[in-house]
Parts: sequence; structure tokens; C-alpha cells
Amino acid sequence: MPYAEHTVTVDAPVSVVWDLLVDVEGYARIFPPTQEVTILEGDDTYQIARFLVDVSGELATWVSRRDIDAGRRVIAYRQLETAPIVGRMGGEWRAFPFGEDRTQLVLTHDYEAREPVGGKVAGRFTPEEADTMLRAAVERNSVADLGAVKSEAERLAAGAVA
Repeated sequence: MPYAEHTVTVDAPVSVVWDLLVDVEGYARIFPPTQEVTILEGDDTYQIARFLVDVSGELATWVSRRDIDAGRRVIAYRQLETAPIVGRMGGEWRAFPFGEDRTQLVLTHDYEAREPVGGKVAGRFTPEEADTMLRAAVERNSVADLGAVKSEAERLAAGAVA
């Protein structure tokens, strides 16, 4: 199963970064492809949320379970309902303090494309095409998502100091 790990250093306290990560309903504000996130169920330790996201010009929806470990600052996620080409998607957000004003943010993914039916994935793609598309989307979205959290956390941290 493919695995990807991406990391960024954020010039903001870990508490600022963590607050952004836990506020899943706020993702539409900081992640441009995300149109809406609705929490279906949850408390301080987990969330089940429906995501509505623009994926390459098409709206896709999926439901994810997010298990929240505030003590370790880790959110483990697993899609319960996946987008059309995705067979399995999960991973973790991890936030590590680097002193008082910096955070190491790590985003991991473990994933695989959906099994083909009649030789096609989602009725349109060969298994190879689906795998290539999924790998590219994980790479592109990971870099963009980490950049978005970094930008927003640093903006918020600068505003708190000013």
C-alpha cells in the first residue's frame, strides 16, 4: 500500500497549529478546494465529518473519522466513505513543538485506489491511471494543505503578537 509523509516547519506555537487542525469545520476557510465540512458525530476525542471538496473541477464527497489525541497532538484519520477512485485513505496529522514559537507539522497518508470493475476504476480509468491520479493528488494536496496551515497559523501568530 502506498505511503506518503510530508513535513513543514511553522513559525507559530504548537497551540495555534493544533487549534487549526482540530477545527475541521474551519477547513473550508483555509483549504481552497474544500467547499464545506460538516461534523456528523463527535466529541473531544473523535469526529466523523463529511467533506465536500473540489477535486480537479468536480465536486467529490467523503466521510472521515478523525481520532483526536490532544495529549500527543495527533489526529489519525480514516475515510469511512471514499471518493470515487479511492479504495482506502488514511493517515495522521502530527504537530510537534520546536521551542515556544515553532512547530514541526507532519502529514501522512496511506492509501490505495479502488478495485476496478470491468477493468475500470470509477467506470472511467484504468487501474494504472487511477493509481497515478491518486498518487499525484496526495502529493499535490499534501503540499498545499501543509502550506495552507503554515500560512494561516503564522498569520494568526503574527496577529497575536502585533
